[in-house]
Amino acid sequence: MIIRIISGIAGLFALVPLLIIGGIWLQIAITAVVVLGMWEFYRAFGDIRAAHIAGLVLAVLYMAFIQPGEHFLGSLPFLFPAILLVVAYMSFVVMRRESFKPSSIAITILGFFYIAASLSTVLLLREGQALGVYLVWLVFISAWGCDTGAYFVGLTMGRHKLAPVLSPKKTWEGSIGGTVVATILAAAYGFILYNFSLLDFGYILIFALTAFVCSIAGQIGDLAASSIKRGRGLKDYGNIMPGHGGALDRFDSIIFTAPLAFAILTFVETLL
Repeated sequence: MIIRIISGIAGLFALVPLLIIGGIWLQIAITAVVVLGMWEFYRAFGDIRAAHIAGLVLAVLYMAFIQPGEHFLGSLPFLFPAILLVVAYMSFVVMRRESFKPSSIAITILGFFYIAASLSTVLLLREGQALGVYLVWLVFISAWGCDTGAYFVGLTMGRHKLAPVLSPKKTWEGSIGGTVVATILAAAYGFILYNFSLLDFGYILIFALTAFVCSIAGQIGDLAASSIKRGRGLKDYGNIMPGHGGALDRFDSIIFTAPLAFAILTFVETLL
């Protein structure tokens, strides 16, 4: 437990300045998490294959050429190298006289959209919105605030199992408590920004509602990652973070929270 807490605090000390500074440094950091997460994801399904390497290269190219404010499929600078990569991979398979393995290709594509496309919305939210420097924190408040609240509420009040097969320690009481904690934290965060005249009063309610919805999505993301691990007979995806597991173990809830927060807050920004 002590190792888990120390590791989590160290991670926060690394995350906070990156979210404040943003720009190229945040882009590099997210790219690193994407590559680590995709590597762990592909390795969970067996040996790393050529298709998986192609997926990793595609993710790096995507993160390098992504343009905040544009949908990733509408970024022409990304599409050209992506097409070249597909052609190169297919040529590689043909030259080696191998047959295509649909399962390997499907896992490669799933890994890209599940991890790279999802986590990239953190950068899109931070850099693509006028208020992105404030809005991006909701992703982590919703996910990790909920995780923390769920842990302590579940530890003290948990009685009814939420998903005993996928995650035996999670309870309905912890799940509800986590959502309540995340919602309160988001509202408090909005209130602080309002008191410093950084945002209008209405954002307090927007932040609370966003955290409420996203915290539920984050818990589903956590269970989805657990489902994959249980299906592959794994306890953790890796051990890069002591007490937390791999990069994918730490960011599994962010993978579901970030795209939803990006969609909600982008929609709100278009209305205001």
